[in-house]
Amino acid sequence: MNIVCIGGGHGLAQVLSAIKPVCHQLTAIVATTDNGGCTGKIRQSHDCIALGDIRRCCVQLASKANNTKSIYEHRFTNGALKGHCLGNLILLNMLQKARSATAAVAEFNKLLNNSETVLPMSESPTDLVAVLHSKEEVFGECAIDALNSLPEKIYLSNKVSASPGCVDAILNADLVIIGPGSIISSVMPALLVEEILDAIQNTSACRVFIENTVDEDSVMKHSASAGVDWLQAQLGSKIYDLSISPSAISEILNIDSCYKSDCGHLHDISELNHVFSAFLKSSMHKGIQS
Repeated sequence: MNIVCIGGGHGLAQVLSAIKPVCHQLTAIVATTDNGGCTGKIRQSHDCIALGDIRRCCVQLASKANNTKSIYEHRFTNGALKGHCLGNLILLNMLQKARSATAAVAEFNKLLNNSETVLPMSESPTDLVAVLHSKEEVFGECAIDALNSLPEKIYLSNKVSASPGCVDAILNADLVIIGPGSIISSVMPALLVEEILDAIQNTSACRVFIENTVDEDSVMKHSASAGVDWLQAQLGSKIYDLSISPSAISEILNIDSCYKSDCGHLHDISELNHVFSAFLKSSMHKGIQS
């Protein structure tokens, strides 16, 4: 089965790790608007896309037997590089040498011996901008997540094109998985790229939205409505055929009496693996062709 996963943050990396054992062809489309921490510092000094989530996805996909993967997650603890992750710096070096961000990510992914494809949502840097009900504008993911109420609108600071391969991957997929993760900072950015949203609307793939199993610690916690409902209202279009809710996840897990979880966070690899295994078996039985 050809599967495309769209998102960012820890959520996408966890999904990739969970679905890799039950998937033959896998593509990740990664949000590139993070402006926090050391990723934000690299972006500010080099005017580039966010590299942290890309690195996280590539490393998460690497085999457990790969003894070098921990090297790319090493963070410096003092000096001028304090807080920086070695993998991000290697990616930055590749970005400066390569003909494109897509080529740089492919080269980094190759270092980890990954056969899966990882694509940035765009090769051009852009940021999230929120328009408040007062019409004031708030720039960047970090400032938006710190708001005390949901904004009226979210848009990209620069209108960017999808990276090569993103649209074709979505249109040729059997299954498109969106989420889980922070609605605004992880899920929304790629969907604000017009070509990606159009592809999601036009694909014949089954589109599945994975909801978070616990509430977000972000501006979304101030919303009384379901995050995906707010997201679709912002985008002006339906982005999924099936939404897997926390109650559905619990029901799937309860079917397996041997499965035990102490998950207290947004996305747990073991839980997701059980959910995807059950869902894919059901989908294949009902006729989604691989």
